[in-house]
Amino acid sequence: MEDDKIIILDTIRIDRNKPRKCTCQGQRKFTVDTVNREITCGCGRPVDPFEAMADLAAHYERINRQHEAMNKQRKEWIRQKPHSVLFKQLEQSYRRGAMLPFCPRCGDVFDFTELTRFGSADFYTKMKGRDKQ
Repeated sequence: MEDDKIIILDTIRIDRNKPRKCTCQGQRKFTVDTVNREITCGCGRPVDPFEAMADLAAHYERINRQHEAMNKQRKEWIRQKPHSVLFKQLEQSYRRGAMLPFCPRCGDVFDFTELTRFGSADFYTKMKGRDKQ
C-alpha cells in the first residue's frame, strides 16, 4: 500500500556534456528568442536573463558616466576658453570645404590662407570704443 505514494520521474535527464554558459568578455550582443523565451549571446550560448539585464544596465551606466564627464568637460572648456570654441567651429566649417568666411567689413568671401597678419586685441577694442563715441 505504501508503494502507491511513490512517484517515478523518468522524464528528467542529466546532461553532463553540455557546454558552460557564456563567458564572453567586453561588449556582448544579446539575441532575444520570443518563441522559446530565452536569451542567447552572440557566441550562441544561452545567457541567464538576469545576467543579461545586469550586463546591459552596467553598459549603459558606463555610457551615462562618460556622457556626464564629456558634458562637464564641454562646460569647462566653454567657461575657460570661449574663443577656442569659436575657432573650433570655424575650423570644422572650413574643413568641410564647402564654407568660407565673409569679411565683416566689406562682405567679400575670403580664404583663411589669405590672412597676412594679426593685430593687438587691446588696441582693437580701444579703437572700437573710440569709433562708437
